This record gives sequence, C-alpha cells and structure tokens, in this order.
Amino acid sequence: MKRIYSQEDMERILKSNVEIPDSVEQKINDTYRNLGLTGGSNSLRVHKRKKKAWVTIAAAAALIAGLGVTVYAAGQFFSAQLTQKDDKLTYSLNIDPSEKEAHEIRITPGYVPEGYVYQENGPYEGQWYNEETEGAMSVTPYNASELYEMSQTQEDPLPVFNEDILIKSVDIRGMNVDIFSDDGYYIDSEENTQNIFVFNEEWGYAVHVWLNGPGLADDEAVRVAEGLDIEVLDTTVPYPTEEEIAAINEKNQRIENEIKKASSGITDDSIRGLNDVMKIDDSIYELYQGIEYEAVDIHVTDTLSPDEFPKENFIRDTYSSLTEYVNEDGSLKPHERFTDAGSRETESAEASFIIVTTKIRNTGDTAQDVLLSPSLRHLDENDNGTYRLSQPRDKSSPAQESWKRLTTDGLPFYQSAPNNGGTDELFTTIHPGEEIECTSVYVADNDCLGSAYMQYFGFGEAAAGSPALYVKVTE
Repeated sequence: MKRIYSQEDMERILKSNVEIPDSVEQKINDTYRNLGLTGGSNSLRVHKRKKKAWVTIAAAAALIAGLGVTVYAAGQFFSAQLTQKDDKLTYSLNIDPSEKEAHEIRITPGYVPEGYVYQENGPYEGQWYNEETEGAMSVTPYNASELYEMSQTQEDPLPVFNEDILIKSVDIRGMNVDIFSDDGYYIDSEENTQNIFVFNEEWGYAVHVWLNGPGLADDEAVRVAEGLDIEVLDTTVPYPTEEEIAAINEKNQRIENEIKKASSGITDDSIRGLNDVMKIDDSIYELYQGIEYEAVDIHVTDTLSPDEFPKENFIRDTYSSLTEYVNEDGSLKPHERFTDAGSRETESAEASFIIVTTKIRNTGDTAQDVLLSPSLRHLDENDNGTYRLSQPRDKSSPAQESWKRLTTDGLPFYQSAPNNGGTDELFTTIHPGEEIECTSVYVADNDCLGSAYMQYFGFGEAAAGSPALYVKVTE
C-alpha cells in the first residue's frame, strides 16, 4: 500500500460531502461483459472441476463448512461474505455508506504470467493477452462506491461459482483473498480458468483477477494477486444516493421486463420469407437507415464441398475446427453435447449445414458499416400464436470446445463476401447505391432445425421494439 492516511485525514474524508458523478453502472456492466462473465443475470456459468493434486476433498469441505464467517472493519464499514445457495457460492456485500466517500484506487500488476502482453487496442483492450496460447488476463478494481451500488442494484453483485471450484481462502498483506480454479466447461478443454478476489475491508475496495489459458500453473493467479501494487488515491467519489439507487433499480426492472416481453412476444409481423425486402422504416434507429437485406436462398445440406467453400473465407479461425468434424465425403461426424444446460452428462448428436445467401443494398446517401450475415436463432411458438426466442437451446448445448467455436452466438463460420473496410471481419462498408451478395454457412443439430430462423437487424440482443426480422430455415 502506497498511501497511508493519518487520523486527521480520515476525519476529513469521513465528514466531507461532494456531488456524485455519473453512474458507474456502465463501467461495471462493460467490465463483466469484457470478462465474459455475464449471462442473463451477471453470473458466471461454471461446472464441476477436475480434482487437482494440491487440493483435497477434506480441505474443500472444511472451507465450505467455514462459510458464513464475516470479518468487519472498525465500525462495520465493509464486509464481503461468501455465502452458499444450494451448490453455488455467491458474495454478499455489506457497506455502510453514511458520511463516507470512496477513495479511488489504482492497480499495477507486479507479476504477469509469461507470454501475457498488455493490449492497448483490439478485442482484448485493457487486458493481457497471450497470442501463442490465446489465454487472457484482466485485473479489475472496485472502489467502495462501486461495490455499494452493485450490492444495492444486483441480486448477485459478483460472479456465482460452483462450490467445488473454491480452492482456498488466504491472507495476503492483511487482505482476505478467495481463490477459485476451474479446469474448463468443455469435455475436451485444455484451458484452466482462475479467479481471485481480494477484499480490503479497511478501505472498502475489492480487486478481481481473472486468468485463463491452457497449461497454467495452479498458483499463477495467486502470484498475480500477491504481486499487485495497490495504490489508494487522494481522489474520492461519493456513494450513490437512495434516489439514484432507486432510479437504477427502476431502469433495470424496466429493461428486464422489456427483454422478457420482446423475447416472448415476437409476432407474425416480424416473420418474413425468401425474396422479401427487409428494411428499417422507423427513424428512431440511426443505424441501418437505407439498408436493405433480402434472403434469396436458404437450404440445408448434409455435405460441404471444399471446392465451393475456400479456406480463406472461413472466419474466427474456424477452419481447423471444422476439419476435425468433416468426413472425406464432406459430411459431418457426430459431436458431443450436454443433455441439458445444467448437466455434465453427454450424448452424441448429428448435425447439418445451413447455407444462406443474402443480398445487401444501400439505398441511402451515406456509407455504412453493416453486418454481412444474419444470426442463427431458434424460435418456439407460444399458445397465443406469438413466438419466443429460445437460444441457446438446452438440448443443443455443445460439450466440445471445438464444436462450440463453430456455433458461437449463432454467427456463421464461413461467409463469402470480404470485409472491404468494416471494423470487424463480420462487417463490411457498403456505399450508397451499392449492392453486394454474401453466402454464409452455419451448423445446427438436426433435431433443432425445425425451430431454426435467420435473424436480420437483431443487433445482438432482444429489446422492446427491436427491429429484428426473421426468415425460417426450411429443410
């Protein structure tokens, strides 16, 4: 700790009042999203880890038995309590915001695993990335104001873990540290994911170290945590007021209701057919004004010819993953999937290719970056004739990491049209008056083809009034 405060400093800090800055909600949400920790409820989805030699069942049982013990700083200013819900572990945060400001903190890692390099730009911006192993690391600080807001506006303010990936709790320079280690979600995964939470109850801050990659030593994240240079800054931020907390909760509830309504209230007006021209007429959407999509062909096939689908058009490094599953005749080998989203039991499944050809036109007067391909979604029909989104489908949850790479978020693994200036390989820049055609290829389990649709204008999520339009995949 670089900063040490006198008694006079503490009294000045505790008695001062300043205006709260803009909500830190966006920062928190962005951080969780960048770490890949969010699902529908900001929870990390993990499964039972493989037993490691350096932790015993007895030790793990002793740790679980000790849960519920809370250590408070003087005046019960802050506590972080690891609690158990069924077979899950979650944090309960207790922070007293009265007459206190939160000091901002700055974190400098003193130890970084070999090969992990800090990224200034790109998809791993703000993280450390290992190009050789494709592993990543992040170090996320939370001051007391941020932790307080999270505790008041989220059911689970920090990630939720399975109880059997808790390795141990230790003390590092007077701070409570919880160590989690998971050997991977997929049955063929060689990766190890380590999570370290550091809590300083004296100053009311937390640090989350997330480390992922194959072949990691068991204690790599611990070494990162031990080497952290944590500096308490002079700058402070106040806690959000009760009114601000209420406004955030109201907004979160409204968004939750809108998403629930949108995902279960898709009407026939949003279902289109082949050769229908699809566009956004509502002027409230600034994106995609003047852009038209037209699905001119959708068909399902058992085989994929290498001559018709050259390697250079595969995206997200999926070519090697696909070759693992393709027979000499171009058909797909069976793959393993979990029997349901919450199970570790697997079953073998057959799949097919979905080939979609889309025409994209810019009828506007400005160049735009547009998605080249639609997203593969699944819709189930409600009793009242509307449709609901049902993806990811429990029965098609991949058990193999290589297969998952072919199906991530409903994106294609192949698209014929090149990126000619877009910000990402999935996008391209289309100029006024220009028309392009793109052929996109997906995989889907055979027993899920009946509910398969191609989604256009979805922008990646369901929301009230979403302009998303759907074209059914027909076998």
